[in-house]
Amino acid sequence: MKKKVLMLASVASMIDQFNMPNIRLLQEEGYQVHVACNFVEGNTCDAKRIRELKSTLRQLGVRQHQWDCPRNLYPPIQWFRAYRQLWNLTKQYHFAWIHCHSPAGGVLARLTAHQRRIAVIYTAHGFHFYKGAPLINWLLYYPVEKLLSYWTDVLVTINREDYQLAKRSMKAGKVYFIPGIGIDTAKFRKPSGAEAQALLDKERKKIRARYGIPEDAVLFLSVGELSRRKNHQAVIAALAAAGRTNLYYLICGQGKLREELKRQAKKLGIADRVIMPGFLQDVVGLYRSADIFVFPSLQEGMPAALMEAMAAGMPCVVSDIRGNRELIDRRGGIKFPVSDLGRLKDAILYFADHSSERDVCGRYNQEAIAGYSTEEVQKRMRVIYGQLGSYTARR
Repeated sequence: MKKKVLMLASVASMIDQFNMPNIRLLQEEGYQVHVACNFVEGNTCDAKRIRELKSTLRQLGVRQHQWDCPRNLYPPIQWFRAYRQLWNLTKQYHFAWIHCHSPAGGVLARLTAHQRRIAVIYTAHGFHFYKGAPLINWLLYYPVEKLLSYWTDVLVTINREDYQLAKRSMKAGKVYFIPGIGIDTAKFRKPSGAEAQALLDKERKKIRARYGIPEDAVLFLSVGELSRRKNHQAVIAALAAAGRTNLYYLICGQGKLREELKRQAKKLGIADRVIMPGFLQDVVGLYRSADIFVFPSLQEGMPAALMEAMAAGMPCVVSDIRGNRELIDRRGGIKFPVSDLGRLKDAILYFADHSSERDVCGRYNQEAIAGYSTEEVQKRMRVIYGQLGSYTARR
């Protein structure tokens, strides 16, 4: 009989965006995979995409479980309900080990696993405590992660800053650095050759026509949830301050801030140049049709969208934060302090006026991201999963 493992996340979109390669890898290793997450609420993709995810999981033979994992500290009743669901799930199925994600999911999983004597691997998608984080983050999150690290068999960090902190301060059995989730670099890389370029030009014209963007406009692109953390409002303000009518901004994503961002753009007089098409499953064409990628987040672990943009050969304007600064240096783009709107505006105008520099940065990024491919990440994850057997044998 196959050993059972549980892949645990707060929301289904985290399974979809970060863990499908891991699920397939586990199946290749001979495990029966169960997934528990919230398929109903809190997801960063639309309902259609969730249905497609559930269908894919069924086709793969993955057992699905609705888990009402909380995403905020309050109300406490949500935490109790989620804990009880997980307690009952681990009683019904004898899991060899659990792979958990997200802060709340990681807390509940490790509490349950410790009591059930189940081995656990926790992937920290960016600690909430980091260099420059608010003091309250250190006071709230650091003690919790420190305590729970004693009950963590394997801790996976996705950027070097978190890895160094974990090695110094956490007490997990093993600590690893895995560079993000890995991306399909071949999928995003622009094909070369005259014929390929003709097809790219055709695709570029088609996409720009679809969204009413002039062919001679400079198009900035962001990909990410419409939330405070992603900080799209800063780019809208910077574009308005730039005072150029040929600068357009396309934001691919969905979230609660959609109407607020629309109101901001309207108030600043650039509503016709800020396009929000919602969540798009296939964004390859957008990366190939835009001129500059902008990633202004306030906080990141290891941003997949930024890695995709680099693989597509885009120059990047990014906030100078953990994760971003690990990927982008001066040869691949421009970093700006998150609170400095003037520096963001200057970066936007620089790339708008220097098309040759955009090409140089894009080519550099495409080569620099090669080590972050799905293949490289999966090699490391295979080793980690292979070692989990030694932990399960001790319990």
